[in-house]
Order: sequence, then C-alpha cells, then structure tokens
Amino acid sequence: MKNVFRSQLSSLRQKKNLSQEALAQKLYVSRQSISKWEHGDSEPDIAKLISLSEILAVNLDFLISGQQSHDDLIVQLQHISKKFKQAVLKDINLTVYGRDRIALLGANGSGKTTIVNTIVGLVTPDSGKVSRFLDPHEDLSVLTQENMLIESLQVQEHVMLSAKIQNQFSPAFVTEMIAKFGLGEQARVTISQLSGGQRRKVALLISLLKPSKLLILDEPTVGMDLESIDFFWHYLDHVGGSVMTITHDFNQIDQYFTRVVLLKDGVIAADESVATIHSNNQTIEQWYRLANQ
Repeated sequence: MKNVFRSQLSSLRQKKNLSQEALAQKLYVSRQSISKWEHGDSEPDIAKLISLSEILAVNLDFLISGQQSHDDLIVQLQHISKKFKQAVLKDINLTVYGRDRIALLGANGSGKTTIVNTIVGLVTPDSGKVSRFLDPHEDLSVLTQENMLIESLQVQEHVMLSAKIQNQFSPAFVTEMIAKFGLGEQARVTISQLSGGQRRKVALLISLLKPSKLLILDEPTVGMDLESIDFFWHYLDHVGGSVMTITHDFNQIDQYFTRVVLLKDGVIAADESVATIHSNNQTIEQWYRLANQ
C-alpha cells in the first residue's frame, strides 16, 4: 500500500504542475517531508492525507490505494459477450470511473474497438449488461480510428459546424482552438487537401471542443508528427473527466495514464493501476510484455 501511495502522490502532484516545494508550502511542511513521502521513507498523518486529497482534487481512497469510489462510476460492463463470425468479446467485466485515465491495450483483433463501440452504443452485446451513468449525447465525446470528416468543408467551416452542433460555438473560441492545434495556416484549406496528420489534428480538435465526462480516443496520434504528438498529450493532460484511449505509446502511458486494461483473445487478461505497476519497479512496456506472453 505504501508503494502505491508514494507513486500516486508523485504522479498526482506532477499532473497538478506542483513542485515538491509548492506542495510543501500548501501543507505547511518541509520539502524534505514531501520527498520522504514520495520515496516511501515516511508517511503523512491522517490530517495531512485529507489535506493532500483536497489539494490534489481526488478522494482519499484513490490517493492512498489508487481505488476509485463507487459514487464516481460512469460506465459499467457486466458479463459482456459479442460474436460476429467468431467470438470477439467473452464475459467482459469493466468499470470506468470519473477520474480514470485508461490505456486500453491489446493486439489487433483482441476486441478493443468492439469494447469502445459497446460503451458508445454502436454495438449491442449478445449477452450481458451495459450501464451508463451519463448522458451519451451531452457527456460523451469520441474520436474514432477513422477520421469522420466532411471532405468538402474548409477546416474553419468544419470546426464552426461541429462547435455549433455541440453548443460550443463562438467565433473567438473556434479561432482559439484552431490556433492551439497549429492549424492556423490551414484554416481556409479544404479537408480533402490536408495531409493525413493534419486531418487527424482536425478530428482531435473536434473531439475536444466540449467538456465531457468520458472521452474515448482510438489511436489518437496516428499519422501525426512528433511535435504534434507532444502537443496532444500535453493538452490532454488538462482535460477533465475520464479518458479511455486505445494506444501503444508506452512512454505516454507511463506518464499520463492511471490504469491499464489488457485485452487478449476477447477477454480482459489484466486490469491494473499504473501506480501499482510502477511500485513494482516496472515500466508499462515491461509489464505489457510480461502480461501479454
């Protein structure tokens, strides 16, 4: 438990962009105390734990053990099975909580996209129960593996249209988002004339126009250059709500995600918190290679 807490504390502190010194000042303790907590050399008392949970905006259970509260549940899959020509999902049980950052891992054909489509409602399971504690129209945003864009529209026109559909429109907001995503020079270029990486950036921008309780991303950085990939992960780190991402960018999983779910042959072979994996002195890539043998 101590190892999980120290990893949680370090990860959550960094996500809040707090130095050890800044956090120490908020808690009225020394920087050395924060360092000792993060290295497992000592532990804070209950009063300091409560203060930490308030400063880091997480509940106490999540801070200490990485476990979410049932009150934060937003999606639950229970005993989900789905067959097309062959079984794709077999007795899947999965919960998604309000602050989860889930990396959904697995080889091609393991069932990742089918799980996502089941959560979204595009696939109806043959058996099992899907419970959604959110409004799919208001609280759910999705970036599919294929860019769903209107080829004849200009970038600016497309973003404006999407913002209006999502009730997020204002000229200033559209201009700001296009600039943030480095698409200012392409604002009046039609989608059909964009490169693959630029199209992906437009699709990402559209999926991030509105706040959501659950954001689902299927291979979000495919085709993007390194600078755009770095920008995307930095931007996503400040997105509220829960995020589920199909990705194999192991460096970012270590830094950004709180939980990894491994699918293998249609079943969940492993579901583990990143803090627990790190507490065992493993990177996510090392854990994945072992778990996926």
